[in-house]
Amino acid sequence: MLSGLAALVALSSHQGASAMQAKTPCITEREFRSVAVALLPALHKQAVASCKAFLPANAGLLVQSEELAIRYTGSAERERKAAGDILARALAAQFPAPMGGAAVLPFVEGMASGLLASKIDAEGCQVANNIWSAIAPLPPENIASTVGAILLAASKDKQTD
Repeated sequence: MLSGLAALVALSSHQGASAMQAKTPCITEREFRSVAVALLPALHKQAVASCKAFLPANAGLLVQSEELAIRYTGSAERERKAAGDILARALAAQFPAPMGGAAVLPFVEGMASGLLASKIDAEGCQVANNIWSAIAPLPPENIASTVGAILLAASKDKQTD
């Protein structure tokens, strides 16, 4: 779940954005939150599916999954258009032809879910479960802000100047 949002943090970070590609525009904290909220249902669904093999049946991520999916989907629907437009603008240089937000968002959802599925392991599932169990009561917008702050702090720890 966290690795799927890491690329978005790079877009919102000046150093991360320049490291990814000099032409990629940065996104604001508000824009990151919009995109993260829109991606939350897909990432949560993938995390639950991937972590079932690694977590006990009573793990918070798994036990709360149905209730969280409903809550995340409602918030995500309100952010979809804005998030798609933000991603279309931020990733425009990555596509051979201009794409609208309605096309870019499902593409990014698939990529983020696929990245999460390919990178998740038992340790990652335990970390995701610990974090998600602690922040699950928060509204999706607060979850997005919290995860963004964690990822930004972690990325700064790993940067070398």
